[in-house]
Amino acid sequence: MSAWLNLRLLGRGKRFRQADRVVAALAEELRGRRFDRVLFSGDASALGFEEELARAAYLLGVGGPDALSGLAVPGNHDYCTYHSMHAAHFERHFAPWQVGERVGDAVYPFAQRVGHAWVVGVNSSTANRWAWDASGRVGGEQLRRLEALLTRLGPGPRVLVTHYPVWLAGGRREKRSRGLRDLDELVAVAQRGGVSLWLHGHRHTTYHHHPSEYAPFPVICAGSATQHGLWSYSEYTLTGHRLAVLHRVFDDPSGRFRDGRSFELLLPSA
Repeated sequence: MSAWLNLRLLGRGKRFRQADRVVAALAEELRGRRFDRVLFSGDASALGFEEELARAAYLLGVGGPDALSGLAVPGNHDYCTYHSMHAAHFERHFAPWQVGERVGDAVYPFAQRVGHAWVVGVNSSTANRWAWDASGRVGGEQLRRLEALLTRLGPGPRVLVTHYPVWLAGGRREKRSRGLRDLDELVAVAQRGGVSLWLHGHRHTTYHHHPSEYAPFPVICAGSATQHGLWSYSEYTLTGHRLAVLHRVFDDPSGRFRDGRSFELLLPSA
């Protein structure tokens, strides 16, 4: 109910009114620039309806002819209700982007080899009982599988992809009703498993943080690809342990993406 009110009455629908147009331009851009992998950190939908997820997967070129190679994890909007979560609509339509190495039969976590690096998808989203609760949780069983998976992976930088962040842009933690409830446990597993970089979504503006005593690896927020005025994505080029990041911003009049800011990070070794 709260997500519907947010969409219809509180302006979310207006802020994402050009989503189809921007995603179509994004898919064309991704094909043209011939990336090794597309990393999607969740919120393909507003209310978790199967029709929304099917449409998003289609526009992004998931599966089918001329399919893009990708890795995808769900966001809290994709699990807006318990029905959405248990029906596995996201997993059904994004299945081609969830192929990888696993521990056991569970979907999450999973790892994909991309060049000399490993990209690891972790599901940090869950449906919640209360209307005001937009928090997430990885859960003890997935954390144990993640620790085992990280132990098994071969050499190379390890990139963790989740929906929920470590920090907000200003360096504070998310408040409990919007953050990851077992963040401390996930950070500890990532540290022990030699994670070199954490990529996430959830927040709609892009930002990054350097390694800290709490999280000894860089953390980058992808931002929103489709919110009006914020629409963008980032291009990552990893050479050894040096990461070059180019922010690409959608230009409304031309209907195409253009270069934005750029920066470089040195990833820690495992």
